[in-house]
Amino acid sequence: MSTDRDYPQHPPAARGARASGAGTTTPPPRDRVDLLAELPPASLDALWRIGLRRLVSDGQVVQQRGDRDVQAIVVLSGRLRAVAHSAAGHEQLVRWMERGEISGLGSVLADLPAPVDLLADGPTELLIVPKAPLLRWMRSDAEATLLLARVLSLRINELFDTAFERKSHGPSHRLGERVWSTLQAWARENGSAGPPGWTVLRVSQTDVANGVGAARQRVNIELKRLVAEGRVRLGYRRIEIADRA
Repeated sequence: MSTDRDYPQHPPAARGARASGAGTTTPPPRDRVDLLAELPPASLDALWRIGLRRLVSDGQVVQQRGDRDVQAIVVLSGRLRAVAHSAAGHEQLVRWMERGEISGLGSVLADLPAPVDLLADGPTELLIVPKAPLLRWMRSDAEATLLLARVLSLRINELFDTAFERKSHGPSHRLGERVWSTLQAWARENGSAGPPGWTVLRVSQTDVANGVGAARQRVNIELKRLVAEGRVRLGYRRIEIADRA
């Protein structure tokens, strides 16, 4: 039985997205935009009205590369995994879409097919925003549109950073340096505050192997080397990255 469900109501936590409770830890700056926290209240209310909430289960495909009927997708809870596939059919992790991030914006605006597959990484709740209402919302709300422009600008910078890393740390470059640079990039984009001096990534060693395009056994050796050097700490589906390694 499918776990998809559509909800026309506003998310209960919508109004509290900006608040932070007592004792919470402020996460480190990240190269991402959280629409739920950064949109003005009136803009956020308008976005709820034009979207539909959808609950998907772990591993469920939300979008496939090449899809033409692309809609904007805002992550309300959980996260999505964006993946591409090599010519040989191997999955390669591109990035995660975290809570508050929007996907599909470039395809909607440029009328292009979806560039990657999106899969739920655990139970995930989404806000699906069709193209026509999204464009009307953007035309009527300059502040929201400027925020979406910032989203696209950060994605462009991210693409340039990725291209530079791949050129600098190509297949002939030492695997350990590719693993370390990948972890650092993920920490900037998806990390959360951990113990003092550390950033936490909710990733598995398989995720890292997919991200660098190498066998898990080889990546495990490199991760253990980084542990010995004091640059990372390993846990179950969790890697801590030293802030000043």
